[in-house]
Amino acid sequence: MLSSQKLEVIDMSTHELKIHPKHFVLVFLKVKKAELRNNDRDFKCGDILVLREWLDGYTGRSTVRNVTHVADVSDYLPGYVLISMEQP
Repeated sequence: MLSSQKLEVIDMSTHELKIHPKHFVLVFLKVKKAELRNNDRDFKCGDILVLREWLDGYTGRSTVRNVTHVADVSDYLPGYVLISMEQP
């Protein structure tokens, strides 16, 4: 029998996202723990972010983070969310 935790894992999504090198380094070093993003992917708590460094093309570096919270900031910036994240 599946527990409710297992059902949450089944429902999560993985999102591959481009990230500029100046932001990538801070995420990689665990200094930057939030991303302001257009909510074009319906981000949810429990999702996985694969952040791929981009500078006129992919650099080959990436890092993975789990989404811990999604704050709707559309009152201030329509269509955007603030995604809190942590290393898995």
